[in-house]
Amino acid sequence: MAHPFEVGKMYRNRAGEYTVLTVDGDRMTIRYVSGNTLTTSAAIQARIWENIQFEEQSAREEERLRLAQEARLASRKRGTRPAQPAAAGVAGPPRTRGRFGGFRESDFVPKARGIAWPGRVSLGGMLANELSRRTSQTYNKWLVPMSPEVHVARPDHYDPELGSRNAAFFVAVSEKGTTYGFRVGRPDGRAEPSWPWSILMAALEADSELSATVQSVMGNRALSLDVYAMELSYGRVARVTASGAGFKWERETLDEKTVREGDLPQLLDYLKTVSPDGRVDIYLCCDLAKEDAVSSGPGIARDILSTFTALLPVYDASLGGGSE
Repeated sequence: MAHPFEVGKMYRNRAGEYTVLTVDGDRMTIRYVSGNTLTTSAAIQARIWENIQFEEQSAREEERLRLAQEARLASRKRGTRPAQPAAAGVAGPPRTRGRFGGFRESDFVPKARGIAWPGRVSLGGMLANELSRRTSQTYNKWLVPMSPEVHVARPDHYDPELGSRNAAFFVAVSEKGTTYGFRVGRPDGRAEPSWPWSILMAALEADSELSATVQSVMGNRALSLDVYAMELSYGRVARVTASGAGFKWERETLDEKTVREGDLPQLLDYLKTVSPDGRVDIYLCCDLAKEDAVSSGPGIARDILSTFTALLPVYDASLGGGSE
């Protein structure tokens, strides 16, 4: 099990600082500075440790923005010019427009031109910044045109002109709630071997560790694999979930709804055959009802980032390894 803990080192949870005494699989024994000991789940403590780090990073970012705002105001008072933007063609680090304050009821209400979600700018920037820090790779955000959705991806592997062909982390809202995770698509026609879709399918076939990671993440985080395709019209044609040692997928058409189970090779065969000449998009994602999204407040960003981090092996695989 992947976790950050090393025996003898100090970490922190909501009860205070502690030293790791032993780690055995998912069980770990810790000793608080008070002397009390506790045997607990490494997975749970890892998530708490990750959330604390995220909160501290967010606080630092908020302080940086506050100081920058004060500096701009002081600069205006002195009558000096603001700093010049970066030279054309030189990519700078992703920046946020203020702090993400959580979802609001109004984010899910359709307007005349559809759903407007202003918070995607600050949330996307925050997620891109934190992924950049954690991975030592540069991540940026892109707003999806005419859609309440934001993509987070590495700029050297994302082209806004390619639309659904890109592989990316995403957050989207609808009237029902919010959805977030990883997505990749295959446009109409035959998929080229260099496309992220083709690279990911080949990697899942060849890499048993990657396929095990996908099933583990889906099961542990209650993620579904939603398949959208162009049949009579474009829409969701299947929802796949982890089930025991394999997968269960529900397929619904205008005439019937079927449920069946199978293993990864069968699932990959299905993905290859669904709408063979039409558009297909897959979303490895978590759905959250709008009431839960709103009540989570700003803390929902921690869960979204945690899901993105867990899905990094899938995203990297879609890039052919992702380390070049």
